[in-house]
Amino acid sequence: MEKILKEIKSVPGVTGTLVLAKELKVSYYELPTNFTPNLIKQVGAKLQKLCEKMSLPSRLDLKFDNGIGMVYNLENSIILIFGKPDMDFSYLGLVLKSALQSIERLLERKGVEVEQIKGMPEWTLDQNSLNLLIEAINLIATGYAEKRGIWWVTRNLRKSKEDIIREFPQMSNFYVDNQGRVSIVSAKAEMFDRKIPLGMIKWIDLFVNKTPHSSPRDRVDDVKKLTAHISQPLEGIGFYELYTRVAKKLV
Repeated sequence: MEKILKEIKSVPGVTGTLVLAKELKVSYYELPTNFTPNLIKQVGAKLQKLCEKMSLPSRLDLKFDNGIGMVYNLENSIILIFGKPDMDFSYLGLVLKSALQSIERLLERKGVEVEQIKGMPEWTLDQNSLNLLIEAINLIATGYAEKRGIWWVTRNLRKSKEDIIREFPQMSNFYVDNQGRVSIVSAKAEMFDRKIPLGMIKWIDLFVNKTPHSSPRDRVDDVKKLTAHISQPLEGIGFYELYTRVAKKLV
């Protein structure tokens, strides 16, 4: 999917593309950096509502103050392409002849959920989202400290971090102090890579899984309970949905 989106984005004048998978409720995107997770979610919700009254397949042209957009309502997906008024429509048409079919085939393929999950972690991570994920880790750590003690929490947070660094080297920028509190040493540019949320959530799951749970659902329920204080903003950035998939080893 990433290759398809990059091909569309390569058309002169195209500034962004968003693909919503209808059944699996997963999104892929190549969007400008100013699109926050909440904004992407809002746009997706508006697209779904807009397409409820559109036939299949169909296209709708949009005009904005500083650009234009095209919405394609297909059987398995809703696709939004937007850009400058002078985008190369001839080239875009050639690209979309194969791109739209490829997107639909990808979403139809058996086992496509695993492929789609690879796109989910690519949030547009900003400072607020990063701080929210750190707060979630610390709330979970505090909950386990009450049951297992600070020494256990500190040791296993550090061990889990070392394990996850193999897949996500950027996680070395996080620090676990002797009280089991997680902080970030330096919020370098690399910390805002789209894959960092997946790394942090995998870190959480490795840590939580250090204690016996009868099923992935139990781990998810435990995490939801411990982060109830900030559940609304976490829900807004797709934290629980992604954590559920990580716990089930779908990603």
